Amino acid sequence: MKYTDICTLDAQGRIVIPTKMRKILNLVNQDSLEAELSGQEIHLRKCGELPADTHRLASFLTILYNSSRHAVALCSDTQVVSAVGSFLPDRTPVSRELSACIQAEKEYLPDMSRPVYLTSCPGTPVAALFPVHSEKPLALAVLSAKPLTEVEIGCARLVAATIAREFD
Repeated sequence: MKYTDICTLDAQGRIVIPTKMRKILNLVNQDSLEAELSGQEIHLRKCGELPADTHRLASFLTILYNSSRHAVALCSDTQVVSAVGSFLPDRTPVSRELSACIQAEKEYLPDMSRPVYLTSCPGTPVAALFPVHSEKPLALAVLSAKPLTEVEIGCARLVAATIAREFD
């Protein structure tokens, strides 16, 4: 379905999304939208829902971060659900490459000569990705510019398994 309307920008840079569009997309107060700039166009997308107990998820990530000192993130195939040790806000979109890895639902230890990044803005590459099976594809990502040690990989696997057991 295609629908077009003209919106006016106010002095603070805000627009009102027309009622018909909000109803079609089932947008309600406090919903998050992703804004993407592409040339001279701004694209808005409704962000997916986050698990209800993200605070508890963050506690598992904190344990892994404290033991490895590598940033960690729990990601769906579209966005960051929770992150510790980095400045990634919840609902940050994940890169297409990482999304494909998460959808495969397989453990992934990338070749560090061809890094995969968590977001479309390269930062620290993903050093390991462990599936967390649930209703939607979820994965635990460990970020590091260097390959992980066997102990760090084992700890990350254990945390991923614990999250899977707790939230499935």
